[in-house]
Amino acid sequence: MTTDANADMFAAPAPEPVEVPEAGEGVFDCGPVEAYEEDSITPLVVAGTEIVLIRQEGEFYALPDQCTHQRYPLSDGEMLPGKIRCVHHGATFDLRTGRPTLPAVKKIQLFTAFERDGRVMVSLQER
Repeated sequence: MTTDANADMFAAPAPEPVEVPEAGEGVFDCGPVEAYEEDSITPLVVAGTEIVLIRQEGEFYALPDQCTHQRYPLSDGEMLPGKIRCVHHGATFDLRTGRPTLPAVKKIQLFTAFERDGRVMVSLQER
């Protein structure tokens, strides 16, 4: 019988977050669009804040790298259509609204992520 603790023990570790430089006016340049594969979850550090940058259906989403349920990292999460799933307890978060599913009850903060001149930009301003 496998428990959640045993499953966590065998989960692949998430990659280390990369520090992102500021491009001015509180906007951070996360690199070229083509550096992010479809359905990717990339851990980054923006202005000292650990985030995940997600690309799904050609859109970019940025949110804290921390589940609101028990603070586990989302960088080792799983992509679902329109959502990211925390692999530790199964909570999901809607990428457009931040709304959670149980066991999480607190909405996740969503940051502004957009494409500019072929580059992915992030602002820690909540969208």
